Amino acid sequence: MYIYELPFDINKELCRLLDNDDDWKELAGVHMKYSAFDVNEIEQVANRQASSPTNQLFTRWGQLNHRVEELFILLYRMKHIPALRCLVPVVDSRFHRLLQKQDSKSLKEKHYLSSDGNVNRQKTLKVEGSDTSLPLPVMLIEKAIQLPTPSRVYDYASPTDDSNTDSTKNSRSTQGNKPEGLDDEVLRNVSAIPLLSYEDLTEATNNWSDNNLLGKGGFGKVYKGEWKLLPVAVKKLLDNDGKNKELIREMCLNQYRHDNILPLYGYSLGGPEACLVYQLMAGGSLEQRLRFKTLYPPLSWAQRHRIAHGVARGLQYLHTMAGTPLIHGDIKPANILLDQCTIPKIGDFGLARKGPYGEDRTHLKVSRVHGTRPYLPDEYLRSRCLSPAVDVFSFGVVMVEMATALPAIDKARSVLLLSDYVHQLAREGVDFATEEDTILRGTQNSYPQLCREFVAIGLHCTKYLRQERPTMLEVYKRLDAMEFPGKHYS
Repeated sequence: MYIYELPFDINKELCRLLDNDDDWKELAGVHMKYSAFDVNEIEQVANRQASSPTNQLFTRWGQLNHRVEELFILLYRMKHIPALRCLVPVVDSRFHRLLQKQDSKSLKEKHYLSSDGNVNRQKTLKVEGSDTSLPLPVMLIEKAIQLPTPSRVYDYASPTDDSNTDSTKNSRSTQGNKPEGLDDEVLRNVSAIPLLSYEDLTEATNNWSDNNLLGKGGFGKVYKGEWKLLPVAVKKLLDNDGKNKELIREMCLNQYRHDNILPLYGYSLGGPEACLVYQLMAGGSLEQRLRFKTLYPPLSWAQRHRIAHGVARGLQYLHTMAGTPLIHGDIKPANILLDQCTIPKIGDFGLARKGPYGEDRTHLKVSRVHGTRPYLPDEYLRSRCLSPAVDVFSFGVVMVEMATALPAIDKARSVLLLSDYVHQLAREGVDFATEEDTILRGTQNSYPQLCREFVAIGLHCTKYLRQERPTMLEVYKRLDAMEFPGKHYS
């Protein structure tokens, strides 16, 4: 029997089982060998059609003339007993021994909920719990489950190669009480990213020369380097105790490819410090450009608009690319990197979290607040309510910074925070053209009206109530509609 011939009732039950806890993603990504992009596409189609993602997967896989027996074997490898039992009536009796062969206690029962009460309870947990907002490998690390390192690399590319099978078994046997199947889950997120040796990165950065130092912060240091004739930025992380969330988050989020998101080229584990390797952004950060920490000339208004437009586009993508929005959590000028043409890319996803799932969920509660204080809204700081509106607020502060070059926090100012200060000026009826960046104000490069529009967007984005803030799509459309001399040429 082919997949597309599955009886309706059996197909429906399989969809119910595999939709729960997104088990279909493991089936698609690990066992059917679909790429992360394919999995995302399947999920997006299902969301648009308000249908089951498992059914979308079966439709796509079934078009390749796969049979029910093949699905049975993949579910057996997943150790998904309820789904196996569901298929028993439609597979040849020879396959029944696969189910009978294993004692049910030795197989990992999938945690699925059958009663309405439990379903509702699960929904509540997903909204209020903080763990579910973290990428899977981060949760594993927080539970002291180690990720593979260069000394423990598994070869999943050739699962039928006997020479690899034994080493894989031995590696797994050394991991104590680590739950089976988690290696596949982890590697599904990170296997596409090159694993580099610490020695290669040491050579690439000229032995971590101070002359190659691009910047430093609480996370560690960033060095300029050359890897395989490619200019790169190498982030050397301070925390290397096996619980480095930033490293794992960045690897998990590498699947989100976009023109305005900084691409991750590779990573390194096993050395004195964990490292992340990125595309080198020759234009520096927006922070450096606004504070004149580079040799580049001041940003023109056309360049500032290009930067705002690109960042809004990148955030809009993150907030809407799948059923669950991705919240960056630390949008600020230092994390907006520019290429030689001042095209912006959002970097530093170390604090990124998955947001609330479903149109009826506006936010979720997190156990701890992370980020940079002057760029965070009150509902997040005080009530720990995380939503895409947090990024919108941060973007609003950045918009005001780009227009005025005023710092986000200034102890010498009458109002400490820029977000509060600009709202006070608005209440006083100040013409924001008078707050234009002093490097532009009064010169031929001045553009008072564009300054007013930038600040107006900043005011809208930093509204106190998150319900009153625009979405990033609305912000993007507003920026896209702006017309001014040199918009398309500078």
